[in-house]
Amino acid sequence: MSGDIFVSIREDIHTIHNNIKGQLLVKAGHVGDYAHLEFSPMDSFIRPAVVLTVARLYNYRSPKVLSLGAIVQFIFMASQIHKQIPDTNVQSHTVDPKDGTQFPVLVGDYLYGKFFTNLCDAKLLQYLRPLADIIGHIHEGGILRKVNQNRLNNHLINEVTRLEVAELLAGAATIAGNLAGASQEDQMLLNEYGHNLGMLFGLSQRNSYDRQILLTYYNQAKSVLEKLPNYPEKILLEQILQTLWQNDQTVRKVV
Repeated sequence: MSGDIFVSIREDIHTIHNNIKGQLLVKAGHVGDYAHLEFSPMDSFIRPAVVLTVARLYNYRSPKVLSLGAIVQFIFMASQIHKQIPDTNVQSHTVDPKDGTQFPVLVGDYLYGKFFTNLCDAKLLQYLRPLADIIGHIHEGGILRKVNQNRLNNHLINEVTRLEVAELLAGAATIAGNLAGASQEDQMLLNEYGHNLGMLFGLSQRNSYDRQILLTYYNQAKSVLEKLPNYPEKILLEQILQTLWQNDQTVRKVV
């Protein structure tokens, strides 16, 4: 599959990544020296890409969209760092700081602070409440996962995936639609698309999963797309979905 399908958003994706990189430097150095900031190409791409593509679907291009893409990615990065923190305290002098407890907590909190700072700077404070709710959902999912880590069944796995992965993608799509002036009906469809995309993405990252379940989420997301405005940018949303379904590496050409 050719990566050319993403050429229209490649420059903006790089702008978002460069914006984020510029905010990872602190007086003590790069925050990546104190917490693991290594993410898969898809994790680096998918959330900003959904924001950009949804906005373009409604012919909306603005620095606010680029800021929103960075904001959503900051939330993801912070939540992932906190997710990786060991359950027990680790003596900082015996291990790499990135594998300890104290520094990753501080870095995660720093990135959540950057989410809020960027929200203020971009004058997007009207989205503070829904984004704060999403952060709450992500951490609720983390609590549920840890409490049930030795007895996770399909129902719990689906619920944890919804909270930790799907809520952020659904919110990213909805907020981008709202910012771009999409109708309430379309915002509901975008939320549904993001939810199914997130469930497909989250469940496919597990070591073992039922492909039939993934097919259900794939088909539901595809069905929702058919109801959205039939503009060329919709092809990008379809391609993001298709890339996830085929477990393709196309996105590496973008990031």
